[in-house]
Order: sequence, then structure tokens, then C-alpha cells
Amino acid sequence: MFSRPLVAIDIGSSSIKVVEISGGNQKKLRKMGLELLPPGAVVDGLMQDHAIVEGALRNLLKRLKIRPQGRRAAIALSGSAVLIKRIDVLAKDNELAEQVYYEAEQQFQADMSEIYVDFFPVEGAVEVGKPQPVLLVGAKRDMVEQYIALIRKLGMRTGVVECAAFSTVNMFEYNYGSVQGLSAVIKIGASVTQVSLLFNGDYVYAREIPIGGDEYSRRLKEALNVDRDNAESLKVSSSQGEENLPAEVNKIIGEINEQLVADLQGTIDYFLQESQGIGAITSVFLTGGGARILGLDAAIAATLHVPVQIINPFQRINIDSKIFKMENILIQGPLYGVAVGLSLRSLGDHS
Repeated sequence: MFSRPLVAIDIGSSSIKVVEISGGNQKKLRKMGLELLPPGAVVDGLMQDHAIVEGALRNLLKRLKIRPQGRRAAIALSGSAVLIKRIDVLAKDNELAEQVYYEAEQQFQADMSEIYVDFFPVEGAVEVGKPQPVLLVGAKRDMVEQYIALIRKLGMRTGVVECAAFSTVNMFEYNYGSVQGLSAVIKIGASVTQVSLLFNGDYVYAREIPIGGDEYSRRLKEALNVDRDNAESLKVSSSQGEENLPAEVNKIIGEINEQLVADLQGTIDYFLQESQGIGAITSVFLTGGGARILGLDAAIAATLHVPVQIINPFQRINIDSKIFKMENILIQGPLYGVAVGLSLRSLGDHS
């Protein structure tokens, strides 16, 4: 009988994060760590340099003292090769799968032989004769298969494969429960910002905005004529409140914040225009490596007129302060949103 916890592996464009959490009702953190990736190793969710990614993951597992042989991994997929749509399907239970497949052909506009497709009926009572809300999920086969091949090369087996957006929402719901009204859970990654909208706790919409933490570093690099490492250091120093920085640093960060917030507002406005019976947004929650970028939370709050909170993915998880430095948990916590969400899954989960 399988009893060991899943090894949650989040492969992003700038780093790999691994988390292992055990326990039933009371979860306990067993392992956590990250390994940086060089630029270009992973682009838009696809591995461009398999050897580098494999080596980085091997190093991380070794450093965390996780023996991969025989273990089950939970992995998350993201990028433009992952497709998520919420649709309404009018069909009897025994006809739902067939109708959903037909809808997938219309929605994804791709060769269905090149896509893995799954669907999840949205929980809640549905009136007789009314459409059933369904989350339709697709991922290109080449992406799925390259991730599974990587896991197998390490001597592991795949236990759970899901979209990174769902992992983030799973982590959020575990820690914060079902938030009433329309809320946005926003993951600011290295290359993209992932927006997930929830209404009364139900997942209703997702979109990726092509701005992430790397955009801040790129603009600083160009404007100040410094290398990438120095630009990254300036971005971090600014976010940590250091004052002795060139005036141009905060100016550039503020400009990108404005651009990102404008795209975020556009995303929310589009959803509200397409939806009925849903009022204005009531709360925003931030996670990801860019969640603490200087002034971003304040800019979102000022524009959307809602409270903005940075998520602590470990809020409800038992952490042994003798093993883990609590300061690191607080500072680095937002980086682990997807990995924590994955680690909360169980083998065979289907939602």
C-alpha cells in the first residue's frame, strides 16, 4: 500500500521548487528547497534544455535527502500549452463526456490527437434542464510527456499531474478557506503573472499576463547598463526597502507596476463583462516570487479599491522551527505556492 507522501515538484522558468508534506488533518512540512535554473532552460512551461533541468532537479533532491527511487511525484504544468476553459454544458450525465469532448474541439481549436483533455463538473446543485458548469482542461501531449519522461529518468513515478493554476488555488483554499465574493489569486512568476478568479470559493476564470519578475530585471539592466545579476540584486534590494539606490530603480519598478496592474484590471473587467450575477471584485491575494516587488500590492489596492494580501502558503502547516528557519519561511514562502498546492494532493486526485 502506498503511504509515503508525494514529492511535489514545481519546475518554473527561473527555478525548481520541491516540497514534501505529510499528515492527514494536521499537515507537517518535511522538506522544502529550490534550485536556480539558468535563463532559457525552461521557456513558457516547456523544457528547452533537458540535461540542465534534470541535473538541477537531481541536485535538489540530493540536497534535500530525498531518494527518488520508487517515489511518486506530483507535477504542475503551465504556459500557453495548457488550456483552461469554464463552459456550460447541457447534457444528461451519461452524455456529459461526449458533449464535453465536442465542446473541447470548438474551444481549443487544435488537433485533439495532440492534446490530453480532462474535465471537472463544478460543484453545486444544478436545476433540471439547466446547463452544468464544467471546467475544461487541456494540455499538449509533448509537454505532458516530456515532464513524465523526466520523472521516470530520476527513478520516480508520476502520481499527480495538474495545472499550476489549480495547484495555486488548492494551496490558497487550504490556508484561507472559501472566500465570499469575487476574489483574485495572483501568482507573479518569473516570466508570467497567472490570474485565477474565484467566486464564493469556486474557480471561474484564469488568464496569464506576459509580465513577470524577469521584466523588472530586464528593464533595470537596460536602463542602468548593468549585468543581469546586478539588475536582479537592485530589484530585490528595492523590494526590501533599501534606500541607497539610484532613483531610476524605483521609477522603473513603478512603471512596470502600473503596466501590470492595468493588465490585471483589464482581465477582471473582461471577465465581469462576460459574466452575469457576479459583482465587483472584493479581495486580491498575491503569491509567487514577485509578490513582494516594491509597491505592487499598494498599486493593486489603489487601482482596484480592494484589500490586497500576500499569501503565506505554510499558514496552516505545522513547521518545526528546529529544522526550518522561520525567517526563511516568511521571506521565501510565496515562492512555494504551486509546490505546496501540489503536496496537498493525494495519489489519484481528480480535482
